[in-house]
Amino acid sequence: MDENLVKQLKQRVEAELRQREMEFVAYYLEELQKIDAKHHKELAALANDLKQLINRLQNRLKTLKSGKSG
Repeated sequence: MDENLVKQLKQRVEAELRQREMEFVAYYLEELQKIDAKHHKELAALANDLKQLINRLQNRLKTLKSGKSG
């Protein structure tokens, strides 16, 4: 395989991974900011919102590990 082509493909893959990571971080930063903006009056309410976010992340990770899209 042409060395130039390999470099180009590597750069494309790295750029795509970087873009996806930025989207991921931006999305979950927004989700955490929504939780923070609620100004919970009780610790239990904050804990509940954080637990829901954790569950969503765990479910997504399971989905990714199983190879399903979505």
